[in-house]
Amino acid sequence: MSDKNKKDWNKSDSSGTLSERIAKFEAKTTAKKQRHKSRQLPAAGMALAGRVATELVAGIAVGAFAGWLVDRWLGTTPAFMLVLFFLGAAGGMMNIWRLLSGKGMGAGYFSDHKENKASAPTEKGAEDKKD
Repeated sequence: MSDKNKKDWNKSDSSGTLSERIAKFEAKTTAKKQRHKSRQLPAAGMALAGRVATELVAGIAVGAFAGWLVDRWLGTTPAFMLVLFFLGAAGGMMNIWRLLSGKGMGAGYFSDHKENKASAPTEKGAEDKKD
């Protein structure tokens, strides 16, 4: 090793132990991350807003396009296009409601009621009456 490299090595050792230097570096980078984080919008909120917009636009677009195809096939006025446009809008809004209420992709709206009824404690007298 050259003398210059040895001097640089010794110079870096004099600033503290490795763990102290790591702690200083982490403190410096954490402060930078905090400054950057305050400028950014929350990623989860942006993802939710994008999904809500996509669900609504997709429902309307698919409904209107399907109605237009049915109208062209039958040679009618834009009656089916209007009907399916509003059905697509309703479907998009229902998907948004399911997303925001936590239903996810579960099918059926009465499954929660059935699960609650099945898990509800029954009275002993009610069981005796059934027998």
